[in-house]
Amino acid sequence: MIYGIWIGGIVVITLVINLLRLMTTPSLNRWLLVGASSLVVIWHGMLFNFYDFHWSVLLLIVTGLVCFQVKGMLTAILVSWLLVYSQSGTLSFPLLLSYVFFGLGAALLFGYVQQLKRERSERLRMLTASSRQLNVFREVSFTMQDTLDLDRLLQTILTSVTAGHGLGFNRSIIFFADPEKDSIYGVMGTGPMNPEEGYQIWEEITRQHYDLQDLIDEKETDATHDEQLNERIRKMTIPFNGEHAFKRTLDSGRPLHVYASITDDPVLRLLHIELQMDECTIFPLHHQGIPYGLLVIDNVVNKKPITPQKIDGVRPIAEQASLALHQTTLYQRIETLALRDGLTRLKNHRSFEQDLDVLFRECEGEELSLIVMDIDHFKHYNDTNGHLAGNELLTRLASVIRRSVPDEQMAYRFGGEEFVVLLPRFDEVEASHVAEKIRTDVLQTRFTHGQTQPGGQLTLSFGVASKHTLLHQTGEQLIECADQALYAAKSRGKNQVCRWEGVPL
Repeated sequence: MIYGIWIGGIVVITLVINLLRLMTTPSLNRWLLVGASSLVVIWHGMLFNFYDFHWSVLLLIVTGLVCFQVKGMLTAILVSWLLVYSQSGTLSFPLLLSYVFFGLGAALLFGYVQQLKRERSERLRMLTASSRQLNVFREVSFTMQDTLDLDRLLQTILTSVTAGHGLGFNRSIIFFADPEKDSIYGVMGTGPMNPEEGYQIWEEITRQHYDLQDLIDEKETDATHDEQLNERIRKMTIPFNGEHAFKRTLDSGRPLHVYASITDDPVLRLLHIELQMDECTIFPLHHQGIPYGLLVIDNVVNKKPITPQKIDGVRPIAEQASLALHQTTLYQRIETLALRDGLTRLKNHRSFEQDLDVLFRECEGEELSLIVMDIDHFKHYNDTNGHLAGNELLTRLASVIRRSVPDEQMAYRFGGEEFVVLLPRFDEVEASHVAEKIRTDVLQTRFTHGQTQPGGQLTLSFGVASKHTLLHQTGEQLIECADQALYAAKSRGKNQVCRWEGVPL
């Protein structure tokens, strides 16, 4: 019967205490637990006439240790000893000593359990961080392998190390290195200029539930993202060969962890003044000894320290980024060789055909004109001055054409001494004005050995045709009509512009 009352009382006390714990703070919870343990001990003593009361108070000692550590344990030992004295009337120092030894043993056991919990929590934290880094690295690797577009590649690199679903840094910036031009210059960055802006960005990311790919796509489609940061860093140009942190990082090939606010380094001072950057880490982006640039990261918002573990987490991304930049650069060089004339650097015949096909397909309802131009008496120039002088002439002439047309990307070397210009949304009259401008600019330009040409100067003949005058709306007929107009200019004495007037071929 007594045992039933004791157990029932414990159950009631437990239910009441747990109900109260749900409505209180952690600090008050500890006091409630100590108070509950005291009630249980006193309840036990009252039911059993305090028989073995000096052992039941061990529960109070353990509770004091769990709730308030060593200080709580020592206080509980003293209180327990006094409680036993209040019932027995005898101060037993051996009993006090036994309580102390029991408390010490419990403290050692409790400390060991806590250490195991801390180690387990640390392993779990490290595993979670490693898993996060691996997931980010996997997503970034797939995205990098899926594109050869430089802007998208840079955005992927930057997003992968910043907050949200990246590695957690507040801000990241990429600088390109060009040893030939003795220049290191800012290219792209992502992140806030100040803490207030950073908190707004994080709230938006949380609200929209963005993942890494969503963030990359969003930044590509919205030009206002990081606009202020990018405007600031694109104005930064630093000498490649100088005594500064960027050059030291590229030379060493290792990340450099620095405090920009407490150094006389000119580059770090610039970062501190322009971007309010304090603690930061600079990663070299290089592959096979070729320096492509630098990745700079910092925590401008939450001011979290950049630990060696954090730096190690970014290294694989930086190495992958270096390889991707190497591949993209090679691809762009190959693409340039394939689509640009090696001598004049204008777009070549193949590029012209591709652009003409796109314009006919995508601008069906709009006007399109073509200028075809040819150097007069070019064979005479080559025979008189040699082919090397002829190549120099073509290069100089390409520069004049590039400056004279509305869009230099629409100027092409068609082959030999022949050049063409595409003019979207220009009719034959407007195109003739452009051709006349090129002709006049050529006459006003001094070419080497130009005086050896018939007439004492270098001249060009021009043929112009527009899409709306064609019998058949095809790129081939546009070229043929412009060629016919060029032939007319040649037959009428050269050094002039002739238009195709829509006469059937």
